[in-house]
Amino acid sequence: MVADKINIFYLIIVFVLIRVSGSSAQNSETFPVECLYDSVFVEIKSDYTAEITFKEKYLFNQARVPEYSVAKIPVNRHIEFSLEEVTTILADGREIKLDNDDIETISDFTPQYYPDSKSKIIHFPSPRAGSVVILSYKLKYRSLLYLPRFFRQRDIPTYNSYLEINSKISYTYYVSESIQHILEVDSKRVFYTNRIPALRFEDRMPPPADYQIVIKPDSVVYEGERYGFSRWSDVALFYNELSRIEYELNPDGPIKTIADSLVYEAVSSSDSLSALLDFVKDNIRYISVNIGRGEFKPFDPLEVLDKRYGDCRDQSALLAALCRAVGFKADPALMTTRDKPDVIISLPWPGFFNHVITAVDTGNGYLFLDASQATCCFSRLPSNLRNRRALICGNDPYLEFTLTSPFETGNDIEIKLVYDIGRGGNIRADVDLRLFRDPAFLFHSDDDEQVLSDVIYAFLGDDILSHFRASFRVESNSADFIRLSGYYFENSTESPKSNRLLVNTRSPFLKFVKNYFQFAGRTHSYNFDFTFSVNEAIQLKLPESFTVDRDSVVLSFNERGLRAQMELTGGGSIFEIKKSFNLFDYTLSADRYNRFNDFLLIASQIPYNSAEIIMINEPRKEEHFEPDNN
Repeated sequence: MVADKINIFYLIIVFVLIRVSGSSAQNSETFPVECLYDSVFVEIKSDYTAEITFKEKYLFNQARVPEYSVAKIPVNRHIEFSLEEVTTILADGREIKLDNDDIETISDFTPQYYPDSKSKIIHFPSPRAGSVVILSYKLKYRSLLYLPRFFRQRDIPTYNSYLEINSKISYTYYVSESIQHILEVDSKRVFYTNRIPALRFEDRMPPPADYQIVIKPDSVVYEGERYGFSRWSDVALFYNELSRIEYELNPDGPIKTIADSLVYEAVSSSDSLSALLDFVKDNIRYISVNIGRGEFKPFDPLEVLDKRYGDCRDQSALLAALCRAVGFKADPALMTTRDKPDVIISLPWPGFFNHVITAVDTGNGYLFLDASQATCCFSRLPSNLRNRRALICGNDPYLEFTLTSPFETGNDIEIKLVYDIGRGGNIRADVDLRLFRDPAFLFHSDDDEQVLSDVIYAFLGDDILSHFRASFRVESNSADFIRLSGYYFENSTESPKSNRLLVNTRSPFLKFVKNYFQFAGRTHSYNFDFTFSVNEAIQLKLPESFTVDRDSVVLSFNERGLRAQMELTGGGSIFEIKKSFNLFDYTLSADRYNRFNDFLLIASQIPYNSAEIIMINEPRKEEHFEPDNN
């Protein structure tokens, strides 16, 4: 009776597949390619291996769309590939088939380093407009650590996503709310959704995760040993065991000698850690290999020293070894970078991670060091690791996860503009611009002239850069603090009233902040590299013969994670515009992003950035400022 239920369900699915496959072309809209079905059959065996069969069918509404004309399938020594079918059915009914001899195999990395990390490249034959491509292949997983996520949202619509799981061992799973149907009978589970809509990719959006199924075996076999992952501490201890290798049998060997020589002249713990980090960054060439592509287990630090290159795992293992050799408590930390979906907390499993850094226990929290990023300086993580979960893999992990959020405070931008107005209406604007912590690091360079150009362009505009660059200078330039000062000239605008002048002020604040809010009508969240605040003060310095009308305007925005305020105060000889922006969250929802974008449009209007100055009793006299050569 149970078997009959399963067969009936399969017949329903096949019927739907045929119906959609036959009719989808009529609903192609403007998509160059459609996936007519995406079926996956997973069989997990009692010996902790798995076979997964993938069956996909694509309809080409346009001829040869590059990103969908080639299939790239990563394999390594734990993942074995076998082709079942590659067939192109042309619009006139003719078929073109490929076999294994037509598949290209490339080594992603140098043979002497990762000979087992390869990709299978399948070029679809003649995907012309109106043609259909059928792709079917099987992957045999010798280690369940490498099981992928299933179902995904792409930039084309996908119809009939189907996943069948038949497992001889216990496992848990995660299913997105968007997945429509789940059927469970005996040892089989079937997941199905009839349509996954095309995804509209937007700038700085999080990785799409609305449609996904993740399978987590409760235990796996790796390197001949069986590991269970019921808690995240199990995952931490697993990687800790892999990364502590032979060099620790000889604590007074080369690692200790090198580490001692590097910290010999250090006068503080910070100096010592900086010297060790710089050594790994400068001497171990980074080769990019995602965890799961090459291996989980890093090379022995002595071997990394000998080869002089390695990936994030190898560099982290070496840096942790150097730190421990001189007395620091240092351990590797597993992470996902920001362009990858984050870990699912309810599924403790090593297979989520694609990056490793080094965590040093300072006694007052963890300091995270990433030797693989040549652009990051000591204690500052690159932006793609900010505010991500780090699983510290020590012998006794104190926390399951620690967020990597350095410099939560102190990321400030301070702007001061003083408009000195001559009696003839000519204006000299004096600028004082200060960047602290991450905003400074964003523009930092050893070349002061490059810093000068980049900062002027980002805050004041190309016209100031072209005409008044020589009037500016860099007062200070470091990774944590940049100060720039200078001046430029502008002219006031005649008002319809003969005794009035209109002064339009620039707003470096608005120019910089609007760079992050350029898109109206976002549909996905927006990720920032760091949290920060901006404070701008603009003052008008009036001659004795001029005044301004009394005026007061306040415009504010205050929602969770973001606060901003624009304030104008005028009257007599006083005219000030103050603006503030405070970002507290790394990610803004699409709704909050769109509402603040509307707020900026209002704030950019004339009343908040201009002043009408009034001449008192006497006619205007022509007056011109000359550059101050001193």
